[in-house]
Amino acid sequence: MTRGWKQSGFVHLPAGLRPDFTVTSLRSLRHFMLACAAVALLLFVTFAVYRHGQMQHEAEVRLQRTLAIAHEHALRVLDTNDTLLRYTLALVKSEDDASLIAHRDQLHRQLLEMSEGKPQVQSIWVQGADGQPLVSDRLAEPPATLDVSRLPYFQWHKDKKGHGVFVSDVMQAGAERFFNISRGRYRANGDFAGLVSVGLYASYFGQFHRQLAADEPGVAVTLFRQDGLVYSRWPQLPGQPERMSPKGEVLSRVLAGETSGLIRSVSSLDGQERLILFRKLGDYPVYIGIGRELSVISAGWMRELLRIAGFVMAPVLLLVFAAYLAMRRTREALEAARKLQEESLARRHVEEALLQAQKMEALGRLTGGVAHDFNNALMVISGNLHLLRLTQPDAPSKFADAIGRAVESATKLTRQLLAFSRRQALTPEIIALQERLPTLRDLLQPTLGSRITLTIDVQPDTSPVCVDAAELELALINLAVNAKDAMPGGGEFRLTAGEHRASGAARVWITAADTGEGMPEDVARKAFDPFFTTKPLGKGTGLGLSQVQALCRRAGGDVLLETAPGQGTKITLQFPASGLAPSAAPAPEGRQPSFGKSVLLVEDNAEVAAVVMPVLEKLGCSVVHRDGVDAALEWLQHSGARVDLLLTDVVMPGGRDGIALVKAVRESYPTLKVLLMTGYAEQVDAIGEMGYEVLSKPFSPRALADALERVLK
Repeated sequence: MTRGWKQSGFVHLPAGLRPDFTVTSLRSLRHFMLACAAVALLLFVTFAVYRHGQMQHEAEVRLQRTLAIAHEHALRVLDTNDTLLRYTLALVKSEDDASLIAHRDQLHRQLLEMSEGKPQVQSIWVQGADGQPLVSDRLAEPPATLDVSRLPYFQWHKDKKGHGVFVSDVMQAGAERFFNISRGRYRANGDFAGLVSVGLYASYFGQFHRQLAADEPGVAVTLFRQDGLVYSRWPQLPGQPERMSPKGEVLSRVLAGETSGLIRSVSSLDGQERLILFRKLGDYPVYIGIGRELSVISAGWMRELLRIAGFVMAPVLLLVFAAYLAMRRTREALEAARKLQEESLARRHVEEALLQAQKMEALGRLTGGVAHDFNNALMVISGNLHLLRLTQPDAPSKFADAIGRAVESATKLTRQLLAFSRRQALTPEIIALQERLPTLRDLLQPTLGSRITLTIDVQPDTSPVCVDAAELELALINLAVNAKDAMPGGGEFRLTAGEHRASGAARVWITAADTGEGMPEDVARKAFDPFFTTKPLGKGTGLGLSQVQALCRRAGGDVLLETAPGQGTKITLQFPASGLAPSAAPAPEGRQPSFGKSVLLVEDNAEVAAVVMPVLEKLGCSVVHRDGVDAALEWLQHSGARVDLLLTDVVMPGGRDGIALVKAVRESYPTLKVLLMTGYAEQVDAIGEMGYEVLSKPFSPRALADALERVLK
């Protein structure tokens, strides 16, 4: 048994202390307390220095993330408006001023449609070689007083300083500040023909930056031109200078040719010392800068130290036994700081995942909108082709067949775009790989090129799979494109399929293997991340493998990747085996039916209506066309005519859509048959659940006839 101190006149101390400690005097206790205080102070100072560096690093990481968001937003806005410039140039081409003025009304409407729904756009203008306005989205007839021939951006394009984009000075329109981006118009012989310009509201950027900096105290966001001209700054300053000082470190480094940087400097706009990051917006002479006041970082650090000091130092003032408690609590505080750091890291990962999801959603909306408009165009082409074949049976068939093949190809492309944007109602079917994969040779071999050997091998006893055929085809094309990029000097691309059983379940696999360069481990880990790509700018989006993975998982399977540098890449798509027979091919068109019914057609797109009406008439229907919900209801209420079927589009301008029209008709005309059509394929399932028959645009005359037969039976 370890000996302790005697109880008389002494306090029990831990057993590890030596017995001769009984001679310790008050002076020794004082020295011990001072030593404990010194140790506690040393720990406190060490933690303070460590925490100061950590908070500086966290501030840099948050600023870099904020800068990335602001940079992507601003660059996307400029790219969008540059696209408007290019499209406007394509509209006006190199036509002379008189020709543009003669078509001014049409061009005005086209520019108005281009700027509609784009809150950043102030106006779109086309000027002639003399600086006089020719066409605008704002005014049907621009006044001659709006002469821009003396403005710097006009002179820049006129002097042929380049065929690129010019970003103008800040201008004023009423209470709104804006600036122009412009491109010159040049004739075929190189003569200056004028310019096109798009105005951008400075407040549009300020509003976004205000929201971005809402949760970051002391953060300032500035959008400025390469020469220091300030377009937008948040927060706004009273008496804010229009330009940054060329003596400031940020502008000095920009003028020296740097495209990005991180500095600690005093702002030339408000005199505050900040941690500043800046980055150039693509090839535009425009920069985005993010700064955070160092005083805010220091104040947060001091507040944290004061809280820790209040928690740690009080116990240190106690006697010897309180020193141990203080050190233990310091260790607990360090542990709490570590957990807080882990929680902050986890939160950052969640925020990055949310940002990635928002990017995918934005791209999906853009892709879905483009594909919807393309569907209407395909509807017009395919419908007119059908009418041409009916009315001109002696016309050369090879030209009509070529148009038909192009329409089928474009329809398939549109379905792939809508599938990517999640706006295409997937149409899974039972596919026999023994039949389907060999037919892809003519599609894959041109993609791979003549220097790459293509081998397709499917085990004869492979079970069918249930998958969307268009998505599967797109996935294999993506894999072929990746294989081609990995084998610049040629090689072999093997596409094989078979079946295996695991845990009593049959799984069908499709393997795409190449003899290319392979991937290092760090690249392979991120290969399926959306937007991740190792290809140069303009050579890939990083969506190929993510689309392949999405296809497999939606079908109930998964995808595996095997690769190593210099050993090629093998990607295996796995699907559940289906016990059903493969889907039958669509039956050919038979006899043209004749319904002998009256139809009220409600379609806001005049060109689509002009195609659907004669097709309905060829099917023996009498047709009345109205271009909106209100016009259709008014006709039903006042015409007194009997109608057998309401055929209406779903998405239409105005306050009410096709669903609202159907509900209103069902209340007043309960026996009236209803057939809906839509180019937004994500609406098909929802409308079907409501009990209505629906046609997905673009549809063929055969599909329309089948739908009429189902509804009118």
